[in-house]
Amino acid sequence: MEIVKNIILAAFTSVIIENTIFSRALGTSTLILVAKSRKNLFGFGMSVTYITAVVSVITYFIKDFFSLDGEAYIYVPLVYILILGLVYILTLLCLWRFAPPLFLKIRKYVHISAFNCAVLGAMFIISKYCVTFTDYLVNGIGIGLGFVLAVYMTAVVYDKIYSEKAPYAFRGYPLLMIYLGILGMAFWGFSGHMINY
Repeated sequence: MEIVKNIILAAFTSVIIENTIFSRALGTSTLILVAKSRKNLFGFGMSVTYITAVVSVITYFIKDFFSLDGEAYIYVPLVYILILGLVYILTLLCLWRFAPPLFLKIRKYVHISAFNCAVLGAMFIISKYCVTFTDYLVNGIGIGLGFVLAVYMTAVVYDKIYSEKAPYAFRGYPLLMIYLGILGMAFWGFSGHMINY
């Protein structure tokens, strides 16, 4: 029962508290792009969740090659980018070979979901805070779902941001940044940070 509780806590933490968009501003440009189009929000979300889960599992298996004290640690960003590229290429090849209709439908979302700051940031966040395989997997899935939550919360208000009722000076991108900033402060508060005067 303790394991289930820890898994639920890790998932909640990665989806809400350590949300890559709202607590670290990773992948904001991709969020805006997807929230604007809103066509395949579900497909994009599943693609991001799949990519973060797979790269998190791979990160678990290579974590021992990079010690924080050794010189090999300076190569971690390059290795993480190579892992992302490998997962991207293998995913597209498998979809092309085994599911051509699905490949044609989602190929334009796979590259956006693989190569954004949220996925690369997830690898760094997970390798810093996680220890066990379950931690890596649950947090990888949770970060992907947190990204989907952030995209959905932005897509819901996207039309209102460009509304005629909004002041002209704030309409559009400035109001979107204010909205994301307020959400970011709220999610940052979930993590228990306190301001001392």
